[in-house]
Amino acid sequence: MLDALASRVRRRRLGLLQWLIATLVYAGIVLLLVTGVREGWMQASALRAWAGFVALVQLASYVALRSGWSERFRDPSLTAWQLSMGVVAVNWGYLICGPMRTSALFPLMVIFAFAAFALRWRQIALLTALAVASLVVAVALRTAYPHWVPAEGAVDPFRVDVNNVLMILVVLPALAVIAARLSGLRQKLRDQREALARALEEVERLAVSDELTGLPNRRSMQTLLDRSIALSARGVAPFCVAILDIDHFKTVNDELGHAAGDAVLREVGRLGHAELRATDVLGRWGGEEFLLVMPGSIDAATAALARIREAVTAGAYPSRRITLSAGIAVHRPGEDADALLARADRALYAAKRAGRDRVAAAEAIADA
Repeated sequence: MLDALASRVRRRRLGLLQWLIATLVYAGIVLLLVTGVREGWMQASALRAWAGFVALVQLASYVALRSGWSERFRDPSLTAWQLSMGVVAVNWGYLICGPMRTSALFPLMVIFAFAAFALRWRQIALLTALAVASLVVAVALRTAYPHWVPAEGAVDPFRVDVNNVLMILVVLPALAVIAARLSGLRQKLRDQREALARALEEVERLAVSDELTGLPNRRSMQTLLDRSIALSARGVAPFCVAILDIDHFKTVNDELGHAAGDAVLREVGRLGHAELRATDVLGRWGGEEFLLVMPGSIDAATAALARIREAVTAGAYPSRRITLSAGIAVHRPGEDADALLARADRALYAAKRAGRDRVAAAEAIADA
């Protein structure tokens, strides 16, 4: 029944559900005004004219929404138009409700709650202007044409209170529904912000981290290298770099498979990182190569590499002995990153030519 009434098209369904809330509020008000006719503070002819206007507006809105005709407009839900007609209906009710006219203004709360939910601030400002202007017109008409409304007479204060309570009972459920939807939207926005924040954190992490090993990636290490060179040039912190390479890594992939090769890379990264000081940084440089940046002398770097090699050999892979070769270079004053890395790379190849599973220093090669 709901599909037949409100359509299965999501966009239309939302607009029609809002229309249904407004229709239920109007229906409740009509029941109160019928009571007013019986009690003498409402004229039957005035109620018929008002109810006819409301019925015509609601019928036209339903047809436009249900058929999809309204979707050609900038406001496919016709929210601004429906709320404007609601303002006219409220102030018309103020005109004809005699001594109970103050309670006729209560539905404005629903109208402006809908406005806060669906309209832009300029539209809300125009709606406010319409509400004030139409109320002024209603007051002027009551003054100029007093015969349009019942004589004021004496009204039992208790009857006024009961009428106000009944009007609140009509209005508050609609306000509660709108408030619940606003609360749901706020929660949805909070969830979306949290998901976006997590996604941004992941993007930032991937931008500077190697996805396989979790170590800093090549871009991150290049940035660190440039910063270390700048500090070293000012004499703040001399440093060494070392390029580490897993020996016979192609054979590991060929014999054990790429999954085993990935596991070796992860373990080498984990074990190497565990053997370093807080100031040392090990990153994945590419393929099976790792880059180590260490403040201090070559002796400290050599000792750290010895610990890393020992840890990798002992535990990088349970069924195969994994070894590392490394080349170390100490940064020289005025040397850029490319020259420093080239010297470390030559030292690495010297270590491989010498039989692998060892460390070679660029300075020692130059001296030789």
